[in-house]
Amino acid sequence: MTLRFTFSVFLSLFFLGMGALQLNDPDPLYWTTVYVMTAVIPHSRVLGRTYVTIFWITAGLVLAGLLHSLNGFIDFAAMGDWELLTGPMTDRLPAIEYAREFLGLLFSVACLVGYRKATRV
Repeated sequence: MTLRFTFSVFLSLFFLGMGALQLNDPDPLYWTTVYVMTAVIPHSRVLGRTYVTIFWITAGLVLAGLLHSLNGFIDFAAMGDWELLTGPMTDRLPAIEYAREFLGLLFSVACLVGYRKATRV
């Protein structure tokens, strides 16, 4: 087993786990779809395939999510209290949820960029 294979399996399981965690979210359809589709990207390397269409659909979904959560992330960053990320969600500070969403999507961006560099999609 090569390091590339092991890392691809790890990333697939990581994003599947992130997708599973989103099932209790108020809007699970988008988030579960994004993370499951992101999991397909490293899994395709395990299978020795290149899923160009899935890559670009996932990239579009991730970009849409980043744009949607960017203002909330900026508001959260302006607060300056990064420890709130690990605290409970409250209705009075929705910027926490936007920051979590934004940072989670950055993991997807890193996966997509790495895949693109490795496969020249």
